[in-house]
Amino acid sequence: MTSRNNYYSASMYDEAIRSVRTNIQFSSLDKKNKVISITSTKPAEGKSTVIYKLAKSFADNGDKVILLDCDLRSPSISEIAGINDNVGITNYLTGKVNIQRAINKDREQSNLDMIFTGPVPPNPAEILASNAFKDFVEDLSKQYDYVFIDTPPVGLFTDASLVSTISDGVIFVIKSSDTKREDIALALENLKKVDAHILGAVLTHMPMKEKKYGNYY
Repeated sequence: MTSRNNYYSASMYDEAIRSVRTNIQFSSLDKKNKVISITSTKPAEGKSTVIYKLAKSFADNGDKVILLDCDLRSPSISEIAGINDNVGITNYLTGKVNIQRAINKDREQSNLDMIFTGPVPPNPAEILASNAFKDFVEDLSKQYDYVFIDTPPVGLFTDASLVSTISDGVIFVIKSSDTKREDIALALENLKKVDAHILGAVLTHMPMKEKKYGNYY
């Protein structure tokens, strides 16, 4: 029974990710949302897993995708992807490596490229607010169908608000039955102050109810 429940939990999660992908694809008829960032109110709400799975879903759909780990305070995309590489965005922006060295291929999906954080800097907000970073994202948006960006929690740092100003849209992640409404409201207000285009919210850690098909179980 445990393996059966795990199967349906994974299946329902994948279906939820596909639903988010479809909503993004049809969220704007006039302008394609190419550069998409993600944030949350606080740590451990699942945003990094969501953005990795979402980027992979777009890649599975045939799009050329790149995922940037711009949570320069607490990076996790390399761990989620199962790739051990400490070279990334900070190395590239400081001229230490070229773009080819900074990019990692996903182990399962050839359409998905990733650039990890690199060494964690003492001044994350300054890096993300720089013209060099803006030009970096703009160049990538010309080479890829979609650019996905993981950012720190907007309820704690300004980083996500800074990245949202160069994003076509922002996804906001909320942990079910854990994040307080007043904290969510404050976090969203921080995004609205910079005129961020909020595409929608993703609710994570929802209790999974066992699906039943007739009398099968």
